[in-house]
Amino acid sequence: MPSFEVSGNILLVIAGVGSLIFIHELGHFLVAKKIGVRVHTFSLGFGMPLIRKTWGETEYRLSLIPLGGYVKLAGEHPKEGASREDWDFMSKTPAQRALVLVAGVAMNALFAFLVFILAFRIGVPFITSEIGLVAPGWPAWEAGLESGDKIIEIDGTKDPDFEDVFTAVALGGSVEGVPIKVDRAGEILQFNVVPRYDKIHGIQRIGIAPAMSQEVGRLFRYDDGAPALEAGLEVGDRIVAINGEVIKRAERIAEIEAKSPGKELTLTILRDGQEKEFKVTPLATMRWMMGLSCATTKIQAVRAGGLAAQAGLKKGDKILAINDNGVSGWFSLAEQIQGTEESDIRLGWERAGEIKELHLQLQSPEDKDRFLAGISPVLGLRVDRVMEGFPATEIGMKAGDEIVYLDGTTPRSWEDLLRIITSSEGKEMTVKWLRDGKTLTARFQPIKDEKNAIGRMGMLPMEKKIVKKYNLVGACQMGSYKAIVMVKRIYLTITGLFTHKVSSETVGGIIMIAQASYESAKVGFGKLLYFMGIISLQLAILNLLPIPVLDGGHLLFLGVEKLKGSPVSERTMAVAQYIGLTLILCLFVFATRNDILRLFMMTHQ
Repeated sequence: MPSFEVSGNILLVIAGVGSLIFIHELGHFLVAKKIGVRVHTFSLGFGMPLIRKTWGETEYRLSLIPLGGYVKLAGEHPKEGASREDWDFMSKTPAQRALVLVAGVAMNALFAFLVFILAFRIGVPFITSEIGLVAPGWPAWEAGLESGDKIIEIDGTKDPDFEDVFTAVALGGSVEGVPIKVDRAGEILQFNVVPRYDKIHGIQRIGIAPAMSQEVGRLFRYDDGAPALEAGLEVGDRIVAINGEVIKRAERIAEIEAKSPGKELTLTILRDGQEKEFKVTPLATMRWMMGLSCATTKIQAVRAGGLAAQAGLKKGDKILAINDNGVSGWFSLAEQIQGTEESDIRLGWERAGEIKELHLQLQSPEDKDRFLAGISPVLGLRVDRVMEGFPATEIGMKAGDEIVYLDGTTPRSWEDLLRIITSSEGKEMTVKWLRDGKTLTARFQPIKDEKNAIGRMGMLPMEKKIVKKYNLVGACQMGSYKAIVMVKRIYLTITGLFTHKVSSETVGGIIMIAQASYESAKVGFGKLLYFMGIISLQLAILNLLPIPVLDGGHLLFLGVEKLKGSPVSERTMAVAQYIGLTLILCLFVFATRNDILRLFMMTHQ
């Protein structure tokens, strides 16, 4: 990317973020002037002034630290017993002072509304609502959604983009689930999906990813190389064929990449209207493994419309036997079903403590795969299978053993166990497990799974996008709609933090804002304006929170003053201000810490 383009985007980001602060403080400034309060200082930024100029009674400043701004009003913090002038802020009525405080918030809200309209006149790109991947075992899979489905309505929102889908799922509050209407090859289908809280991402999810295009969206390096980048691929290249196979869906690119570790691929790409060929050899990615599986016969999810669902099995059921032969785990279950030659399989199962039996009619050998593919098992800590050539076999672990200790911790789930082993870097570990009431202990070193290595080229395709651009009336309608949605989203996010529907790890700070702003500027001016509108609304709403040092905190004090008939004491105000400032600083440090961790994860993925 040319240096002047990078510089231009950075200047756009600085101008955009700076305008939000300027607009907010301008609101305070204008209303203060209107009610006759003198303004001593109008500063964009904090700290040492870089530029200062006095016009009339006000000194205007551009200060060193561009993380905010302030308006210093006459008589805003009077000394005890000091006389007041008519132009002092504290000489005005509580209602007039409230207007000054609310003015900053109102200006940010108005600014957001106007930039939303302008953004939709220019055109704003959004990720489409087409589904790319559906994660097995997750709610969308369980409900029957498929790759290629286009979501045309979700929770009452028609013609949504993926941002709308994300909001409806992540912040939806109904225990009955989220109603979703999709277009599947011209057929309109209705689903109801109950989101599941994802501890890793800290939000509610249904297990879908947006559809990808065939254009290269991002190129990056791994510690051991950057195949696509080193081969000469560029962002924006369109992959039209791999090894002569014409690519019709981007998901096929990922499939070929994963199955080709260490194998040279010939990529045919379209760049500037011309086809070119590049040789790329995906790196082999291997996981550190202990060599065991802990899949149980208890059902985590049943796919709607599958053979298991048709047979009457449901989430929470536990399969006990196949043709009167007991099953100890998922591997044992799958092995017995695949090994039977009978078309009528007797399946013993348990539901709510009651033992039942059903007859599973299989019309063809493929029905065995269809049955198993329609069930997602619960993953636990009881060993289902140990694999030859891996440490679990060498230390004598067997199916039925239950892991109770690993590397200094007590794992509580399969996810805990997997995380500890895959991040081990091959170091020696201690494991303890139960067998027939006895605790067994051994030491082992995880090894890399070479047989199941996955290829990676260091490339991510772009998501499929649609540009939303309207005439003036349409832009006003869409701008108003998005403004309302964003206000609701901010409110639900704040409440979600307290109800644990949204993890505090998702909170972002100035680094995330700067990064997201820069990415928006790269996409286009319309996207940058849209993002600035979102930040402006967030600034408005967060400023209304009843925290001292924020406008909402000052409004709270004015309410107290109105009730008691006199201002809050200077001592009380000072203590509250210190508490409020401490809270804001702690939030700033926490958000910045989250930002740094995100950047670290991005550079080490």
